[in-house]
Amino acid sequence: MGGAVNLNTGQEGLRQVLGELEAEIMECMWDRGSSSVREIYECLAERREIAYTTVMTVMGRLADKGLLSRRQQGRAYLYSPSETRDSFCAGVVRSVVEGLFGGANRPVLAHFVEQLSNEDGADLDMLAAIIDEKRRERRSSTPSA
Repeated sequence: MGGAVNLNTGQEGLRQVLGELEAEIMECMWDRGSSSVREIYECLAERREIAYTTVMTVMGRLADKGLLSRRQQGRAYLYSPSETRDSFCAGVVRSVVEGLFGGANRPVLAHFVEQLSNEDGADLDMLAAIIDEKRRERRSSTPSA
């Protein structure tokens, strides 16, 4: 996810960085993989009333933004997510941290750890396990001298 990220903190999840319909479409895409506009329209129509042309327009915009890739298949386009949900979310987090703190990560990380320790010890334990795993990966990928 390149470029600036606009956060809508009044929303939850993907809706903080994508519009409501964009987020719903991306959720359908990540759940289904490569899909036509018709397939995504049917996915959305199960949850809300929506016009096919609206889905087509928004999917085109998501492709223009680089979130979806598209290729011609007969008379229609087949769309695919350009990256996984996890990769997209990691890019958003990276962009927000860089944008807010211009590389001064220590205060951000300290606050993050403080929040985890105040809320739930299990989350802090999970973070420690992730850190240990990353340290092991780094040691195993570093050539021996």
